[in-house]
Amino acid sequence: METGASCRLEPVLGYTPAPLPPDETARLEELHRMEILDTPAEERFDRIVKLAARIFDVPISYVALLDGERQWFKSRLGMEPPQTPRESSFCGHAILQDDPLIVHDARRDMRFAGNPLVIGPPFVRFYAGQPVRGPRGYKVGTLCILDPRVRTLKPEEVALLRDLGLLVEHELAMRDAIAWQKEAVRAREALEAKQQELARTVEKFQTEKLRSDELFRTILPEAMIEELKASGTVAPVFHPEVGVMFADFSGFTLHASTIPPAAVVEQLNDCFCHFDWVAAKHGVEKLKTIGDGYLAVSGMPEARPDDALRLLRAALEIRDYIAERREAAAAQGQSFWNVRIGLHLGPLVAGIVGVRKISYDVWGDTVNTASRLESAGQPGRVNVSRSFYERVRSWVDAESRGALPCKGKGEVEMFFINSLREPPAAPPTAGAPNGERKSVRLDPYSREMSQARI
Repeated sequence: METGASCRLEPVLGYTPAPLPPDETARLEELHRMEILDTPAEERFDRIVKLAARIFDVPISYVALLDGERQWFKSRLGMEPPQTPRESSFCGHAILQDDPLIVHDARRDMRFAGNPLVIGPPFVRFYAGQPVRGPRGYKVGTLCILDPRVRTLKPEEVALLRDLGLLVEHELAMRDAIAWQKEAVRAREALEAKQQELARTVEKFQTEKLRSDELFRTILPEAMIEELKASGTVAPVFHPEVGVMFADFSGFTLHASTIPPAAVVEQLNDCFCHFDWVAAKHGVEKLKTIGDGYLAVSGMPEARPDDALRLLRAALEIRDYIAERREAAAAQGQSFWNVRIGLHLGPLVAGIVGVRKISYDVWGDTVNTASRLESAGQPGRVNVSRSFYERVRSWVDAESRGALPCKGKGEVEMFFINSLREPPAAPPTAGAPNGERKSVRLDPYSREMSQARI
């Protein structure tokens, strides 16, 4: 399988932080003026949160207030921490609109698929958040319900969530009833309205710029974005050891010929969305999809001692997921494609190609070998090289396949890895000391870069 246009390679976020609303400054002033942050629990809000959980039959419900860097829970049910970072909050997106924000399946939403609450406990899939306003009309927080199951809400249920949000707003207004100088406040707000009109225009452009920058970050790592902005070019980087996974569907053409094209795309999207979730769960970085193929790496831009093991865990989980899909299809008298997976470990070069529609890609014998291992494998099996096997051999049940011919590679020693077993006392470590695994920036005409091109 040949490499082509690359997808995002940034291991940190995996989700989209919400842009600031146009009235952020005034909104924060309103929130702080209310003097409600970090106050003790109050029964008036607890009653609403419990009622929401009971009405919608969800394990998690809360009233969240959006501060500058955090979301703080005035009342919560099913959530342990009293606050979480704002940049990873669902509620930061909810306050950008007037109607409830409803996410039926967070795993399939690009904004939230890699969110810590989605890929980790409580493994949220459904979210509904109704923005709530303070006494002066600014959206200071949300009333939210969460569920680890995929859910939908009927129109009457959405209306009920709005009504519960109005109850929260009523309680906020009642709590704020002791605020002083109401007449002076209304006069000041009249003046602020004109200032906000100008601020909205300016912040609208800022919001669009943030969206543009965020789209750029789905293509390139942060450091390369800054280098590209500063100089217009990015030097390629040599990585001494990276785990590479190629996964390709077998029986794809035959299966695709039996169902409508729209169903083919839908099934592919289901699989690749799940693969993305598995990759994020194990700290593996998806590079791209090529037709019905999937390419991911572990160990770049920063190397870790368990790179190979994390990549293997992702591969086995992908294999098992496809096996479950095949079994479910067979039970209904239908067909479904299988998957071949190849894993290899070694050096490679990463960099940017193109001027228009630039892409981030990887090159080198390691990439080619991983592709050949996938092609030389069998449907439903994980086929690895000797170098990859040696790194994880203490952790796996495997079977040797001996040295087999590989296109363009001669004979390559291969192993089928069947499963993980009880781990040894310590995790597998990288073959080279940490100091020898550091990435190196290359001159485009260096010997390593020439070898990578070959």
